[in-house]
Amino acid sequence: MGDEDTVVERLARIETKLDVWHAAQADHESRLRRLERAVFIATGFAIAGGAGLSQLVSHLV
Repeated sequence: MGDEDTVVERLARIETKLDVWHAAQADHESRLRRLERAVFIATGFAIAGGAGLSQLVSHLV
């Protein structure tokens, strides 16, 4: 019985570690998605601002 208890305890510890790892990975993926979204938004603003500035300069010259 002692060996079975240690095997069950070991499996429980492994399962706990896997649950923690899985939660951390999911959190990491959501952070990456937020970062990618922010980069795309910033890129859009940069493109729009550059086009607007280009039009303004071309009208002034």
